[in-house]
Amino acid sequence: MTSELPSPMPTVELETPTRRGDVVAAVLCLLVGLAGYYLIVPAAVYVPSKVAGTANSPAFLPNVLFLLLTGLSVIYFIQSLSDYLRQPAQGRARNMDWVLAGGTALICVGYITAIYIFGMTLGAALGVTALTYYFGERRPWVIGTIAIVLPILLWYFFEKIAHVLFPTPWLGIMEWLESSHHFTIWMA
Repeated sequence: MTSELPSPMPTVELETPTRRGDVVAAVLCLLVGLAGYYLIVPAAVYVPSKVAGTANSPAFLPNVLFLLLTGLSVIYFIQSLSDYLRQPAQGRARNMDWVLAGGTALICVGYITAIYIFGMTLGAALGVTALTYYFGERRPWVIGTIAIVLPILLWYFFEKIAHVLFPTPWLGIMEWLESSHHFTIWMA
């Protein structure tokens, strides 16, 4: 008596669109639409009593957009769920791919946090350094060059050419450095 084990599902790349992923994306979009309509807009948009419930209300357009997102998400959910139930199962991504994606997401969260603590320039340097190292680069001169040149070019473009203000950091390290006489003369 031979027992055949079911063949394992083939693995797919993490970025491969799957019907299961479509269902999850539809549910997430639906939740964001409902949360925006019922939680975010009432908490974040002040509506004077004179214009409440009218098209002149500051909450009118955000509510319309969240309702539109909710309606389209329902359509997307129905369509993706019916496709998921009708068609054969697809493979799953390897667990290591999810670990790599999760690590990247954590580095991105750290980068955003670093922007508010150290400023945009140093935050970008730390974020680029962490991502470069995380994805396998180990040569210090390559990491250092990228971590210095890229943030300085971004800083120069946004501050000096585009005149875009960066968020004010909790620690004013770059402001201290920029206020030094030598650095100011060099960058002028």
